[in-house]
Amino acid sequence: MTYQLITTSSALAAFCAQAASAEVLAVDTEFVRQTTLYPKLGLIQLFDGKQLVLVDPLTIDDWSSLQQLFANPSVCKVVHSCNEDLEALATQHLLPILPLIDTQLAAELAGWGGSQGYAKLVQRVCAIELDKSESRTDWIARPLSALQLDYAAKDVEHLLDVYQALKAELVAKDQYDLLLAEGEHLIARRSFALPLSFRHLELKNSNLLTPRELAILRELVSWRQEYAQQHDMALGFIFKDHHLLDIAKRRPGSLESMFNIPDLPGREVRRHGKTVLALIEQAKALPLEECPQPFYHADVFAGFKEELQRITNGIKAAAKASGIAAEFIAVRRQSTEYFNWCWRVSDEDRSQLPVPEFLRGWRREILIQHLPVPAHVQSLI
Repeated sequence: MTYQLITTSSALAAFCAQAASAEVLAVDTEFVRQTTLYPKLGLIQLFDGKQLVLVDPLTIDDWSSLQQLFANPSVCKVVHSCNEDLEALATQHLLPILPLIDTQLAAELAGWGGSQGYAKLVQRVCAIELDKSESRTDWIARPLSALQLDYAAKDVEHLLDVYQALKAELVAKDQYDLLLAEGEHLIARRSFALPLSFRHLELKNSNLLTPRELAILRELVSWRQEYAQQHDMALGFIFKDHHLLDIAKRRPGSLESMFNIPDLPGREVRRHGKTVLALIEQAKALPLEECPQPFYHADVFAGFKEELQRITNGIKAAAKASGIAAEFIAVRRQSTEYFNWCWRVSDEDRSQLPVPEFLRGWRREILIQHLPVPAHVQSLI
């Protein structure tokens, strides 16, 4: 299929005017994200069923036409595995993008399997094997070769065929509206970010720390996030999660003791060690009652594993009752979010947290009868 490379705002506006009359628009992005916190958008691919265009974001200075197209309620936007694409589009203020269909989620809902790659769906629907040889391209480098542009174009060329096949199945199952509702949820949840002072809850095994260790971890995680945002640096290039956990548990009091922590890179100690030591002292000075409480630490809440299993069982029961795949209803992150909200934070802290995804939108309707709800949060549900 032929495509047009768009390098001016006027050409982009002309395409968007044409696409505004389409029923559906395939969307994909190419970006670079190796050492940075935010993705570097390198290309936007669009296909309205008639014309396929590749938009060079490095040359566009007016995005208003695409913003209007993405917000046009008459044009359904189709993306495959959209989370990273949404992040990339957000860097140019191109959200919201609605109505939104994610074909990876559609395949899951249709019973085709979870986490299906785009190439696998194209193979299933179109009997075409896609070439992935250019997948590691530096999409910020210019000029892009003909092979690289062809590769990018193919990422949307067959997306509408995949969408139509999935839509037919979901309409027959009376579940297409559910997929549209999930698209709305994917956009809406971007406004429900976890407050900075609670980001430590997301680290694996943080529940094993004592209140004092959690206070140190909270300071470290908050500082790392702010530093990453200020310097556009990937979190792992500052300190990896397990390094922060080790520091919180060991509570080093000097640079020498930090250098002695196994596996902690010396270059990071040299670069950030003094800041880390100051944060440790700050957390150690907190009154114990102001430290985060490990509400499901095994010593405090011996039944936490049983509650996690009850959540899993509730999801399975909701899936059976609704006829919706359990994998579509919930992923591990959402179960953990609900568990933390119910059992891991104080009443005061809970009031500062976003309502769990299990208790919003269509998920609430099908899950509420099946989830375990502790007595101390029943009035909030």
